[in-house]
Amino acid sequence: MAIEKRSVTRFELLMDAGFGAQKSGDILLSAFVAMGKYVYVEPMIPAEISPLPRSKPALSGVIIRLADFDITNIGNNSDLTIAAHEIILSRRLDDGEYNPQGIFLLDTGDREKNPESYEAVLKRCAKDGLNVITFDMDEASKAILQSIGGKGQNIFYLGMLSYIYNMDEDIVKNEIEKTFGKKLKPDVMEKNIGLYHNGYQLAKGLDLLRYQIDSTPREGDKILIDGNTALSLGVIDAGFKLFSGYPITPASSVMHTLARELPAYGGHVHQAEDEIAAIGAAIGAYFGGTPSITATSGPGLSLKQEFIGFAQAAEIPIVILDVQRGGPSTGMPTKTEQSDLLAAAFGSHGDHTKIVISVANVIDCFYAPHVARYLTEKLRLPVFIMSDFQTANSYKVISKPRLVQLNNVNDIPDFVLERFHLKRLPENIEMVLTLQSIPGTPGGMRRVTGLTTDIQGHVSTFSKASQRSHEVRNEKLHHVQRALTAPEIFGADTNDLLIVGWGSTRGAIEEAVGLAQKQGLKVSGLHLRIVYPLPLMLKEVLSRFKKVMSVEVAYGDALKPSPLALLLRSEALVDIQPLMAQATGRPVRPKVIVERVKEVLK
Repeated sequence: MAIEKRSVTRFELLMDAGFGAQKSGDILLSAFVAMGKYVYVEPMIPAEISPLPRSKPALSGVIIRLADFDITNIGNNSDLTIAAHEIILSRRLDDGEYNPQGIFLLDTGDREKNPESYEAVLKRCAKDGLNVITFDMDEASKAILQSIGGKGQNIFYLGMLSYIYNMDEDIVKNEIEKTFGKKLKPDVMEKNIGLYHNGYQLAKGLDLLRYQIDSTPREGDKILIDGNTALSLGVIDAGFKLFSGYPITPASSVMHTLARELPAYGGHVHQAEDEIAAIGAAIGAYFGGTPSITATSGPGLSLKQEFIGFAQAAEIPIVILDVQRGGPSTGMPTKTEQSDLLAAAFGSHGDHTKIVISVANVIDCFYAPHVARYLTEKLRLPVFIMSDFQTANSYKVISKPRLVQLNNVNDIPDFVLERFHLKRLPENIEMVLTLQSIPGTPGGMRRVTGLTTDIQGHVSTFSKASQRSHEVRNEKLHHVQRALTAPEIFGADTNDLLIVGWGSTRGAIEEAVGLAQKQGLKVSGLHLRIVYPLPLMLKEVLSRFKKVMSVEVAYGDALKPSPLALLLRSEALVDIQPLMAQATGRPVRPKVIVERVKEVLK
């Protein structure tokens, strides 16, 4: 079969949980990077710990977008899918993220035992006009699998994908050996390499369409990194010395990374007995002068809210990393969502004086902890860093970030603040309590309480003391508003339609705006990195556009605005409706945004 040259493509590898699809994805990712390709990866992780094999909940896999240019999102539809059996193929078809002219490679190894199920799925595919190519592993490979305990199909599929995407076999084999070299005995490693070779030859025998993505030379030191790892390393470079947390998906890998790395930089990791204890320890450590951070997701955010309110009242710095997932309650632990925005900004009872920073990519992830520490120590208010499942688990090749090694927050470089559209805050900022000493300061003993106090720190229920404390805390937020510069706009500064987003929607919005403009549509995009408070000039910026709509991975409808739309409506007094407000657990796709834009502007 001839090789088709493409600028960008997307494919999927789908298997049951525990059979190594994501590990094969990691190997492919590293090999593609070594070959000079641009990649964007989304793992598909089941929510259940040990789902029943050959069931829809067992779907586990990886989606890889491959290009000869820098890419910022997972894209639209997959051109090729390898499925280990018919049930997970059927489950994935339900999501509708496939190219109707694409190729589906279905392993029929289980067909003899499940003929009716296979027949039903194949009929469904035929009815939809899908191109399904069935295959069965050769007898030699089946014998190898049996000899090593039944695991290794992922390496066989890896060989198939290596042929289809015209990969350098030596590079892939080297990545296999680097991945498993210390875990497998030499004879088992040799059998896995045999499986890889057999998969390559099977795909070759099927005479499949092959894809060629040109390599792009890259200058300077490059690293391959995901969002949670970038956040962890950013925490170290920002000078935090304590991480206090409780394991919860998808934030847990931050604690795992910091447990390995932070002690080498004079820091400590505390795994608390629960979410409440985790943030309590972090607040207590910050009160003692140790820069501290906690991380959570889903229900953990709800549990932390009382302590977050306490930190506001007591004027103790604290940074909370929220890696958002599908909700409410336990929700969908391994799916992405952006529904925590209002809970972060307004979650605690009483008045709300918190700052919400969002991250759009791995570079944001690295520098967000620096900005968060700067703001929380200057203002003595809680600061949120808002990520999500998509950003946390998506890998990207980047130039090595410039290290800051932040000690004193006043020394934060301008380029870090500018990335988040922020100028420096004033040197002297009024606090509710005049005395802000840390324990052990001679003559600096002071009361720390969640009760309302006067300027000396004495508990007070007088009306003047209460009003003043609210004014002072809110003036801190106003300092941030005055320091915020105009947000980033994609396209013209005035247009028929403006699409607004925050966090992980940035890449899809930027790509969609570019596609729409090529089709003659008068649309621009705007992305917010600091989502609360909002910049003072935002109302004027939005007024330049005939219509303003939001794109969010959060629910909204005609009667209930989605979180960002609701926030923008209240702050800018503009009738902002959601262009897309989906709570499907899936990332937004540029193509779908363009389709919605056409509907709005027709």
